[in-house]
Amino acid sequence: MVKKFIIFDRDSLENIHKRVFFSISVFVIFYFIAFFRITDIMILSESLILNSSFEPKIQRGKIFDRNGVLLASSIKSFSLAANSQEIQDDNCNYSISKNLESILNISKYQINKKLLNNKKFVYIKRNISPQEHQKIINLGEIGLRTEVKRKRIYPLREITSHVVGYTGIDEVGQGGIEKGLEKKLSAGEDIQISIDSRLQQLIRNELLKTINKFSADSAASIVLDIKTGEILSINSFPDFDPNNLNSTNLNNLFNRAIQGNYEMGSTFKPITMAIGLDKNIIDKNMSFDVTKPIKVGSYRINDFKPHKGELDVKGIIVKSSNIGTALISNKIGKNNQIEFFKKIGFFKKINFEIDEAAVPLGNKNNWGRLETMTIGYGHGFAITPMHLAKAYASIVNGGYLIEPTFIENQNKKLPKKIIKQETSNLIKQLLRAVILETDYTGPRAKVEGYELGGKSGTAELLDDKGKYKKNANRTTFVSVFPISDPKYLVLAMVENPKKIKEENFSITAATVAAPLVKNIIVEIIKVLNISPVMIDNSIQAYNQNFFDNKYVTF
Repeated sequence: MVKKFIIFDRDSLENIHKRVFFSISVFVIFYFIAFFRITDIMILSESLILNSSFEPKIQRGKIFDRNGVLLASSIKSFSLAANSQEIQDDNCNYSISKNLESILNISKYQINKKLLNNKKFVYIKRNISPQEHQKIINLGEIGLRTEVKRKRIYPLREITSHVVGYTGIDEVGQGGIEKGLEKKLSAGEDIQISIDSRLQQLIRNELLKTINKFSADSAASIVLDIKTGEILSINSFPDFDPNNLNSTNLNNLFNRAIQGNYEMGSTFKPITMAIGLDKNIIDKNMSFDVTKPIKVGSYRINDFKPHKGELDVKGIIVKSSNIGTALISNKIGKNNQIEFFKKIGFFKKINFEIDEAAVPLGNKNNWGRLETMTIGYGHGFAITPMHLAKAYASIVNGGYLIEPTFIENQNKKLPKKIIKQETSNLIKQLLRAVILETDYTGPRAKVEGYELGGKSGTAELLDDKGKYKKNANRTTFVSVFPISDPKYLVLAMVENPKKIKEENFSITAATVAAPLVKNIIVEIIKVLNISPVMIDNSIQAYNQNFFDNKYVTF
């Protein structure tokens, strides 16, 4: 009988099949594990979103100026982080820290300290550049992570910083329009504001020239459309770069035009005249003896340049007499003064699109006869430059209360009447007389071919103890034009200018702020292409006969 030679029996064959299947299965499993691991490193690391943060579905709205120039926008931003539990930097001769040092320009010791803290998530650097991003991808280190967020960018940097404001790292507005219109911007709505970025830059340049010339501490400016209330320009210096807040001096975030309260000096005098004239407490023909200082207790009210004899209303404004204004304020009285301040908005912050506007500072509990007189010429009551701009615009436009705004076509309500048209006309002529009839202020502020009106104000600065400093002034000049039909208001304020030989060591508003406003107006005329005003004979006669000239001007 022939025996069959059996290599494998049935059971052995089944066992072999099982072993082969098991081996193949193990191989396939390891293959897929390796595949996914390689994919994890090569593909997911390629985009560096291993533990990516949530990226908002709604992109924050853009901010544009009145001409469509981009002022703020959002872009994708990568921030580098690490899972220090996955990175053994100390076991590989700190090579990761060294590599990141060369890429990020951060000390390897700072990086290494973060990598050795045994946390699952630690930031290495926020807002890395695209070049840094790519170099980190090339490292292929699986313990590195990036957060994909949106970063706010500001193309004009310092030029519009105090208007546009800034956001935090979470893209929530922290100042300026960014904060004031947070609800709309966070909903993805684009915002077009009334600011003209061309004026912003040119006026900023003029502020810097004046600051450098007089070694001044700071300056601010406002350009307002009197007919609409739209703010065309607002500058405050020092300013800041909202793209680089980490290296910004926090004091530079302070917007002097709307956050700072200041005694405005003689710029209050036309406001005092408006109260007296509108209440029929004074008239344009009344005269006041300004020969002697006024004594109230131990306090004396003097004029910067003494004048013997009487001055009428125009004379008090042209000569900027503290004594004359104090006498008128005394006739007006505390109650009428407070009543008008309420109407003009001097007891509340301006309600517009920037939240951080300040409330003026006045002490209602210490408002006696002396305070009534000194407040009349701008001492003892502090307001923001924007409050002053609002007040002037409202008393020269026919007496309608202006509401400043950063949004075009915002003021559609019928404005409130606060003074009579006749009073407004009188104030315009007083402001025009400052330009035409002074020997010093007028020539330094005058722009040939354009009807300017204006008023200067010089106030002494206070020290830490609340005492007035000597030879330390805040200078302000406000101008409106054309005075026959006011359209534009320009205000400039310069703080603590230093005496220089070139200006005969004068640091008054006539010397410092008036020429600055003139230069700003010249730039406005160029940018907005404003034609010279043709004054007809009737207007000339009106200007000449409005007041009788009874005295020698300076």
